[in-house]
Amino acid sequence: MSGTTSISKSLLTNVLSVYFLLTLIVTCVQVMGEYFDTKSQLVQELQNQQSTFSNSLARSLWEYNNRQIEAIAEGLINIPAIAGIVIRDESGDTIVKLGLTDNINALNLTNDVEDFVIEERNGLFGYYSSIIFEFAGDSNRVGDVTLFSTRDIALERIKFSLYFIFGNAIIKSTFLIVLFTLAFNRMLNRPMDMLTQQIRNFRLDDLENSRINLKHNRHAEFKMVEQAYNQLLDNLEDYQEDLKRTQQQLLLANRQLDEQNAVLEQEVARKTSSLSQVLTDLERRKDELERRQEKLEREIRQRKIIEDDLRETNTQLQSSVTAFERVQDQLIEAEKLASLGRLVAGITHDVNTPLGIGITATSLLRDKLEAIQQALENKELTEAQLRELLSASMEGVNLAESNLGRASELLDGFKQVAVDQTSAAIREINLNHYFQSVLQALRPRFKNTDHEIQLDCPKDLNARCNAGALAQIITNLVLNSLIHAFTDVQQGKMHIEVRRQGDVLHIDYKDNGRGLTEAQQQHLFDPFFTTRRERGGSGLGTHIVRDLVEQTFSGTIAVQSAPGEGLSYHIELPIQFIDS
Repeated sequence: MSGTTSISKSLLTNVLSVYFLLTLIVTCVQVMGEYFDTKSQLVQELQNQQSTFSNSLARSLWEYNNRQIEAIAEGLINIPAIAGIVIRDESGDTIVKLGLTDNINALNLTNDVEDFVIEERNGLFGYYSSIIFEFAGDSNRVGDVTLFSTRDIALERIKFSLYFIFGNAIIKSTFLIVLFTLAFNRMLNRPMDMLTQQIRNFRLDDLENSRINLKHNRHAEFKMVEQAYNQLLDNLEDYQEDLKRTQQQLLLANRQLDEQNAVLEQEVARKTSSLSQVLTDLERRKDELERRQEKLEREIRQRKIIEDDLRETNTQLQSSVTAFERVQDQLIEAEKLASLGRLVAGITHDVNTPLGIGITATSLLRDKLEAIQQALENKELTEAQLRELLSASMEGVNLAESNLGRASELLDGFKQVAVDQTSAAIREINLNHYFQSVLQALRPRFKNTDHEIQLDCPKDLNARCNAGALAQIITNLVLNSLIHAFTDVQQGKMHIEVRRQGDVLHIDYKDNGRGLTEAQQQHLFDPFFTTRRERGGSGLGTHIVRDLVEQTFSGTIAVQSAPGEGLSYHIELPIQFIDS
């Protein structure tokens, strides 16, 4: 029919348009997030490299050793993250300028500025730092160094991530197009074609074979149409039977009238009057039948209009519910990945610190070895110098060994926690040691605050369970306290008590934050409910905790709070304990 549009095509177009728009927005946000995160990492690498070579560079500037300064600059420019370097003396004169650089004088930096992150301009960004040399207990500014990186380096690092993001979006979109097309064709187009074809085969003289029979169709809406149409045919059959009976009665009355006229001519007048009455009654009944038929036709038309409206409304509701559930699942998964991302950002600084100390120790040791080697070649080496070398070497080796060991412990603990949070594997763990690892990965989040966290857990408590889900529960509880509970609290305290009762693990978590009202407690576990939306809260943290407790562990969770009295959770998890 001209001027009409398929319902399935319209619904499919609207649903896919909304999905493509959301996919485009999410993809753009992911790309921008990847770029700015990589850019921040490059700035951090520039800062770390500056910290590593600052002592050697400071000594070279103090001694006016331009050859050594150029050697250090050439070493730095060969690092992939560094695209350019500018080294100046204390008067601001440029000593070394290599690679892609910007005009340092345009930054209007004063001598009291020690460290400064240079924002991106013309594709260049970097890190500026003053060079301080410690001599005779005094700090002397001997110059400054500026390290530059480029937008191309950042894009090169996230190239494979961009391929993955765009490829993932294209694959999901293609899959959904095929899935929705098949679903609409099977659930709407086919039954509608079958219904239309059977209605076209309607014959008034063969009502029994004109009935609708939608085989293999379990949808309530089409069943309602089938039942209503067949009921209409039943009513038409009843009306036809009534009409036949009335016609038979009329024929019988005519025969009786003829017999009466032949036998009793004297009663012609009376019989004629009776016949007129019968004809009047028949006419009245005929009119009544016509009115009933018109009323039935109006009811059929109204019912068809109502059924069409109900069918369209139900289809729209189903599409809306499906889209909402899909978006909710994606947001929950994004919240889990965001939680892991926050752990990565925090652990980076703690790992870089011992690594930087180890590099500094080895650099100083190398300088002393070069000095001893020069003295040996000049035959000026003394026993005092050798003893000083051995003492400094032992101290530097011990310092590098202890800090590298610290970095290794941090990475091992974080690696296990990160793997668990992205896996649903069941494995054996010591609960005390595992909780300590999770909290160690979280400590960078409140390292520069006065907040404290205390864990009470038996050291011999071993279990076989989903370690990743357990880590996710503790992580979300601690992060919720840091983000929501300690808004106006300077010295926040968190207490976690773990104990075993039979085959049930009891976890009591409590903080001394600002607490919740009764109305807020009623919506605490609802998805997207948050009291800190202006600070980026997603409202999925406690919702994920409840899903993990009730669905993953088949456990229970209860909450208790009041304004100004903090928030406490009581969690019961049936798990498999391992007796030592």
